Amino acid sequence: MAIGYITRIERFSSAHRLNVPQLSKEENFEIFGKCNHINGHGHNYTLKVTVKGTINPVTGMIVNISDLKAWIKEDVMQHLDHKNIDLDVEYFHSKAR
Repeated sequence: MAIGYITRIERFSSAHRLNVPQLSKEENFEIFGKCNHINGHGHNYTLKVTVKGTINPVTGMIVNISDLKAWIKEDVMQHLDHKNIDLDVEYFHSKAR
């Protein structure tokens, strides 16, 4: 059986703020710089998902690319794209806030 790889690349933008409440404004800025801005700081990200698998002899596919695109949208993009990850994404919530 032939093994193949397929990679899907998505790009998204998110914002965050690096801040330690126990430190002063000055200390936070010295450590985190522009990532400590009071209103957050944004980044552009590139996500690469590679799937390895047996090539289906009938379809020639490892995975249906439409399914892969939908999974990425559901599991990553809808949670992170154009979000403030500190405020909008539960996984990144800090217990110190």
